[in-house]
Amino acid sequence: MGEGSSLSVESVLSAIDALYMNPDTSIKEQASKWLCEFQKSVYAWQISDQLLYMNRDLNSCYFGAQTIRKKIQCHFTELPGESHEGLKNSLLQHVRELRENTSLPIANQLCLAVADLFCHMVQWKDGIKDIVSKLSEAEVSCSYLIDILKFIPEEMNSSTLRLGMNRRHALMSQFEGSKQFVLEFLSHRAKSEQMVILAKVYNCLASWWDNTGIMVEHDVPIDPLLNTAFAILRNPYTTPESTFDAASQWVLALLYQCKQLSNSNSELLRWLQENIYSLVSVVQECSNSVASALGSIQQQEQLELYKDRCTCLAHIFSSLARTLRPPLVDQPTSPGSGGLGDLRTMECILVVLEIPPPLGSRELASITFHALHSLADDAIRHRSMSAAVSVNQGPLESSVNNSNASTGVARPVAALIPYFTRVVVALTSYCPSNTSDLESTDELRDFREDVHDLMQDILGLVGAEAIFVELYNYVQKLQMLAMSENAQASAYDVLRESEACLFMLTTVAKRLSPRDPEEHISNLISKLVLPGLTGPCPPPLQEVGCMLYMELAHWAACHPQLRRQIVNQLIEIIEKPAGVESQSLQPGQKLAVGAALSALGSLCAVYRATPTSTPNGDVSIPSPCNSDSLRLALIDEHWQDLVNRVAYNLPRLAWVPIHDATHFFAGIGRGLMCSVGTGGGGVEFDPRASRQAFPMRVAQICSVSLECLSKLMDGNVPIEGSDTLSDPRVWLDYLAALFRTFNCLLRRLGNPSSSQWDTRERNAVDRTTSEMVLSAQNCLAECLQLVREVIWPVVTRVLTHYASRMRPMEHVCRLIRFIVRCFSVHLRDLLPELAEKIVLSYTTGGQHSSFLYLTSVLVDEFGEQLDCRVGLVNVYES
Repeated sequence: MGEGSSLSVESVLSAIDALYMNPDTSIKEQASKWLCEFQKSVYAWQISDQLLYMNRDLNSCYFGAQTIRKKIQCHFTELPGESHEGLKNSLLQHVRELRENTSLPIANQLCLAVADLFCHMVQWKDGIKDIVSKLSEAEVSCSYLIDILKFIPEEMNSSTLRLGMNRRHALMSQFEGSKQFVLEFLSHRAKSEQMVILAKVYNCLASWWDNTGIMVEHDVPIDPLLNTAFAILRNPYTTPESTFDAASQWVLALLYQCKQLSNSNSELLRWLQENIYSLVSVVQECSNSVASALGSIQQQEQLELYKDRCTCLAHIFSSLARTLRPPLVDQPTSPGSGGLGDLRTMECILVVLEIPPPLGSRELASITFHALHSLADDAIRHRSMSAAVSVNQGPLESSVNNSNASTGVARPVAALIPYFTRVVVALTSYCPSNTSDLESTDELRDFREDVHDLMQDILGLVGAEAIFVELYNYVQKLQMLAMSENAQASAYDVLRESEACLFMLTTVAKRLSPRDPEEHISNLISKLVLPGLTGPCPPPLQEVGCMLYMELAHWAACHPQLRRQIVNQLIEIIEKPAGVESQSLQPGQKLAVGAALSALGSLCAVYRATPTSTPNGDVSIPSPCNSDSLRLALIDEHWQDLVNRVAYNLPRLAWVPIHDATHFFAGIGRGLMCSVGTGGGGVEFDPRASRQAFPMRVAQICSVSLECLSKLMDGNVPIEGSDTLSDPRVWLDYLAALFRTFNCLLRRLGNPSSSQWDTRERNAVDRTTSEMVLSAQNCLAECLQLVREVIWPVVTRVLTHYASRMRPMEHVCRLIRFIVRCFSVHLRDLLPELAEKIVLSYTTGGQHSSFLYLTSVLVDEFGEQLDCRVGLVNVYES
């Protein structure tokens, strides 16, 4: 930019023309840089003002308005104090000259400039009244005046304006003195029939309530402001979107203030409560209007219109529920009672959730989740506190409390349960997968995750059994309906219809009793899920079924007959796409296989040895010498299938989700850990056979990862992306998942006796104690041999082969840490070689911090061994 003497209006106009009209990109860039430098100069004050008075064209006027606002906002101290008055008068004159057809960006910049000047200009006493008096004469400038009044509180809280605390307090004092004047002015303007003016009025009111911090309940003029606002909300058909949204924003601001004040005697809150209840009929009328327009030309237009209106009302209902949360939880009253705990508030939430499609949507339903979360959470906490109090109450207090139940007041918390049960049913209607490509429906997947989180709170209030029965009955109705309409309806057809219900069942399944006394779960699995997933079935349905199996892992352990069918079905889902390229998979098949792997991992992790029944129906008492009386656990019964049909197939499933496969190996590890102890599922059993098989099983399940690592290093295969078969981290993580679960191996092997056996079994235990100890010693010895001869050679090769790659080094160090934690001092003979490899990899490949962590673990495990200290010191010195 040239010297100040060369700056003129003409040069600035030339630069503006070059920026907006010259087709040459390089000239545009030069003009942009020049104008940016100009805006920083002190000459910009006068020239931008001249540009506005010239009013040559839109580009120059916008640049002038933007520049003067930017100067006030960021460089106000440049202007001498004697120039402030002139700037104020000039800006107000510019606003008075605005017309209805003036470009909105120009008008907004000028209004913001006036608001920023008011916030900065200390000499401007009674500024709000001054602005109103000078701009309220003409109808057009009065419209922009409302914008200025809206911007002033917002700009006061803007971090860009850089106001000090003293100035903010002075402004708040001005607000306090002017608020009645502003409210009277806005009340007068609210009588206008122009919807644009009403929208500006309510946006201004919301701004004052949200940003000033001085508005109180008595400042709310019910007539005309509140009455007009609810008249707008009750008439969504002809009200413009901007006006409807502005009115709803002010109501939300009022509800938020009522919530902050927590005043149970608030007349404003009671007035808002009753009038918000009347908006329920508005939502229902919107739904009916959309339904009646189905198939017509106006359908899509009406749908968009009413969707926007219902979104605003849903926010109001949700905010009302959060505001009335304490009385709803502490003192709920019957619908229509008129108290703050009136259960019509729950009806407001439910009317949003129960809107039928196409108006009802996941987006609309999600608006209520925050309120439902907080209500359920508070209700659970209230019930816990009430239970604690009742324990300490005497008979007299208890009888008094019981007598209150007959006075017409709903019993706390229990009164909310029917509403939350309806919430569960309503949520089910939003969870179906309407497409076979569930992978691409991110909206549905995100919504289901939110529903799952919400259900955890609802479960604590309603109870898993009650929700399960409700959903189970719904599935049965679907079955009966399908069979009545079509005698040829298959389990798959019913499963497809009830897929959303099955997903909801996955959210409660983990909390159900595994004993299943009513056999609801058994009937559901045997008559619907297992038959429905057999044969050709869309992968999204398979995924939901696998998720249900995963959550029912403890139930499956108690029902071995059905568990066998479940495991076989899961293995078939995994086996079928083995060797298929990723691009050739069916939509959603990748996620279905991942869910099947996770389900297998969860099922394997529950190692339950269950006693068989005697012919007369009694449960036989297992003896440590009689393991034949126990039903086989999953690990024992399906081991060969888990290894040969699942683990050995993983190299042919290059696209499988890594976290799901890792979960599978972790589940295998937990099951193996349980098998070498002396009890599973509360039943004592003889672990000698499992201990004998343990080393071989570890070798088999590790072999696939070890072989793949060896092939990668033998062929010097380059790493082609993360989480691919060429990435050694994948196979290292599978091994780490196993050994991480083996951290209690020594403890499990060192407890051959139990205090749970009765006197009849004691003699047998004493006779076999030596054999139990011997089995533990043999198991440990064979495991150590496996580590030394099979696992350790591959791990040391990884240390040297990938020494220069940071990520593989992190993961191999992690694996070594788990192996060391597992066997502790029993691996002392490997310490010298391990120390040598660590030093070599650390010094030649890269000084990765993961080696430091690994060394600290070695010191922790071997530091007290005198013969190991020299090697550990050498590692630290290197």
